[in-house]
This record gives sequence, structure tokens and C-alpha cells, in this order.
Amino acid sequence: MNNSVFHDLLLVSDIDGTLTELSKVPQKNLDAIARFQQLGGTFTLCTGRPKCALGKILPQIQVNAPIITINGGYIYSPITGEVLFEAQLPLHVKEFVFSLLERFSQIGAMLVEPDNYWVIRWGDESIEGVAQRRDMYQREDCCKTYSEQEGPQQWHKVVLIVPPEQIPTVRKYIEEQNPEGFYPVQSDAFYLELVADGVDKGKGMKMIQNSLNLAKTAAIGDRENDESMLLLADFSATPQNGDENLQKEVDFIVDSCENGAVADFIYRLEQKYTL
Repeated sequence: MNNSVFHDLLLVSDIDGTLTELSKVPQKNLDAIARFQQLGGTFTLCTGRPKCALGKILPQIQVNAPIITINGGYIYSPITGEVLFEAQLPLHVKEFVFSLLERFSQIGAMLVEPDNYWVIRWGDESIEGVAQRRDMYQREDCCKTYSEQEGPQQWHKVVLIVPPEQIPTVRKYIEEQNPEGFYPVQSDAFYLELVADGVDKGKGMKMIQNSLNLAKTAAIGDRENDESMLLLADFSATPQNGDENLQKEVDFIVDSCENGAVADFIYRLEQKYTL
């Protein structure tokens, strides 16, 4: 096979539920990504996580393009540390969030900032997966308790921690308020995020594609917040464990996250590029 077969292709992968369930990347994925890059491909990550929560991921994996974090709200170079793009929520989101927490007593909220998670409250910690994520953030040593005095004045993203059965109700309430400057998007079974208008993973992907002057894009993700990049990509995939609605929109439904979804996608791309 030509060792530059992927020279014009940017491959962008979501992390949670796609590349890995939490922090240990399947060896299949690591091997396939290395092969993809050896064949001339450009690979990077596109995640809702902040920069500070990549400490366990980046030592395992080689990226050769800027990384998209906070759902496209913060794009930076892992080599130079340069910030290529940054977007923040409008100031009035703060009042909105605190009134939301008063209205819905079971939900929690945290701010996702480039260098820290700021937890306002965890909410119902009995929700499956919440305690696991909480422990992971704390191990990353970038999880702080929010206070008016110490917390950030300008917010990048808010993650609402919601019992899955309540997500439709909470989302409907938020949308009925016609929020200005931000919108809700689901990123996990129990995460409903408030993201700045004009920010999404797809725009982040296109920004990198244009800056690197690459002809084509491939994207893989498993949740609603991945939809924008999946729809924009020339080649798209979602794992078997991914959102059923996304599975109707992508080119490939690949193996599950734990069985090497990214590796399976790269294999499919190899077949496409060498036909």
C-alpha cells in the first residue's frame, strides 16, 4: 500500500464512548491510529472534555493536529500550547444555571474550563456512571469546588448532571426559556450541556481542516454533541454503542467502543481509499 495513501485526510475522534470508555485506550485503536499516521493521515481528538482532562489520554496516543476540546469551544496545539480558538458563554448564563438548580433539585452542574472542572454540585450521585466520572476527574487533579469568590467569572461550558429519565423534561424547560447566546446538547446518558451559540464540534473540525489545507475529513463519535462533525465529514462512523439516531445518519456503524471502534473505522477507511 502507498505509504501516503491518507495524505489528504483529517481523522477526528471523539473520546468518551468512542475512543475509550474512560481513560485506557484499547490497543487495537492505538495500533490502528499509528498505522493511519504512517500512511500519511492526520489524526486528532474532538471532545467535550477540557484540556486538563486529557492527562491520561495523550501519553498513550500520538496526535498530529490541534486538539478540539470543550465541544469546539477551545482548540489548542498540544505541541506549542498555542490557543487557536476560544469561545465563552454569555454572562447571563450564570443566573440561568442557578435558577435551574433551584427548580430541579436532583440535577447537578459543573463548569468545564480549559484548566479545571468547577463543580457547583454533583446532584444525584446514585446515577450510574456519575461517581465513576467524578473519581476520574479527581484523579486528573483538575476538579475544584465552585464558589463565587474562587470560581471563574467567565464560563466556557456548563455540564448539567441529570437523571436520564429527566433529561427530556429538563431539556424542554431550557428550550422553552429561549436562551440567548447558548443552547443545550446531550453528550452522555446523564449529561446535558450548555454550549455557546456558534460553537460545535463540526465547526472545530472544519477550522482545523482549513488551517492544514486537507482535502477530506473523517469523523467518529457516539452522541448528539458529535452530530455536527459527523454530518460535515466526508466519511462518518458511530460505534455499535452509539446513539441510535446517529446510526441512521453515518456511513458506517463500527465495532463497540471497548472492542476498538476507531480501529474498525480506520480499517473501513483503508478499504475505501484502496478500492
